[in-house]
Amino acid sequence: MADIVQALKAGGGVATAPGADLNADFLKLLDSHLPELKIYCTGKIQTSPGVEEIEGSPTEYYRTVGAMIGLIACYAMHKGDDFGLDCATKGNRGPMSMDKVPGKFINMGAKPDQYKEFCDTFAQGMDSEEDWWSMLVFLAVHDIGKSDAFRNAVNATLPQAKRSDDHDRALTRALTDLDLKMQFLPSVCQLSPKRQEMIAVGFSTNFQLPQLGQGEIAVTNLQGLLDLPKAALTDGTLRNYLYHSIFDIAGASCNEKFIFPLALVPVYMGFSTAMTDLLVNLQAATKHDPSVVYFDFLHSSFKKAYPEFQENCFTTLCESKIFRYETGLAVLRILALTRNTYKNPQKLLDLLMQRLCTYPMLIQELCGNPDPPGPQIMLYYAPDMLRMGLGEDMADESGENMRAALGALDILYALARKELKEVDSADYQYQLNVQPIVTLIKNTGKGWKGGQMLQDVCNGARIESNSMKTEGIIVLPQ
Repeated sequence: MADIVQALKAGGGVATAPGADLNADFLKLLDSHLPELKIYCTGKIQTSPGVEEIEGSPTEYYRTVGAMIGLIACYAMHKGDDFGLDCATKGNRGPMSMDKVPGKFINMGAKPDQYKEFCDTFAQGMDSEEDWWSMLVFLAVHDIGKSDAFRNAVNATLPQAKRSDDHDRALTRALTDLDLKMQFLPSVCQLSPKRQEMIAVGFSTNFQLPQLGQGEIAVTNLQGLLDLPKAALTDGTLRNYLYHSIFDIAGASCNEKFIFPLALVPVYMGFSTAMTDLLVNLQAATKHDPSVVYFDFLHSSFKKAYPEFQENCFTTLCESKIFRYETGLAVLRILALTRNTYKNPQKLLDLLMQRLCTYPMLIQELCGNPDPPGPQIMLYYAPDMLRMGLGEDMADESGENMRAALGALDILYALARKELKEVDSADYQYQLNVQPIVTLIKNTGKGWKGGQMLQDVCNGARIESNSMKTEGIIVLPQ
């Protein structure tokens, strides 16, 4: 790892040499040690559900390199080298630069002590240089399932009923099949058997940490965590898998012109705190029920955001387990989708209680009991859609803003459920990408009128799904 740090330094650093051109020797070194990286530049690559890059596009390659530099920066900082902090914070990053807003508040360059704390805490699980290298390999391969060619090769080894277009499932299959691993994952093959197993077990959970705290993932997405052997909760297996999400997000904005990651306080400190809370909840869990884990996790931040509502109303209602894990979980998820910025939780509760008697579909979807049964649905980018879709009226004294927004969610879930009516399997999460709605809201700007406008937009939407019905994207009228 020290040699890789030096190679990155030799390029000149983020302030004067942010792009791939001046870091060509560093990238060549990575490519030579980690041949899996070439997969990101070959053929068609899915960057998000329903979105495919132009063939040969290097987008995912540079995002992956950015995530890896995030780890390299962490290593350097832990070793006492401020170059690590510079890599993840300095340079011209537009509004996220340290001298701009909001960068001056959330760029970790303004909080070097917190960044050092993050790096040292992560390093507690890295007992040797081999552990650091194993984590670098982990990051190098973590998204190769987005490659169409890779998924096709993996699916060719499976019977029709077990094939999937889910990129994590494809990678998990390759990690547990010796022939596929030798063909596509040579760097993984060079790790010790224990480290190989830790990577494979982590990906087998198919869990997404960033989407948990925002109420975005479906309830079923937590089942993989509950199926883990107890040892995986304490030996670093799950810990490393969860940390990879932080580095992944740090590299998400990287491209050919700027290959360095961005360390933001809400991601590095917020997610690491959330990760610790989740590990504690899982280790304490006595009942293997994903709804219980989901509720307990979201409830922690809910109590801080809405202390009066919690004390005066919600606590008493939650004495009923039926309420707690059905309507209660729906309340927590919807508020989390707004990042707990919606100001009228009582009105939201009233609206959901009314629906429970007359139109319970939304609650059934949110609590993981869809009717009719089928794959559970995740609305990808739902936090941005709902928070921005509600517009400026977060106080919403009448509740009409949220009433219309819930109507929009109803429409989207109903469209997705219709897409899935012929699907037999119910043990996976269908991801519906609602980014086109988010883009429309952004483009509308100050003309956006809140929840009713969101409902009207969703009324005109349709879905285009992939052939395996594992993901789809919203299509809006032209």
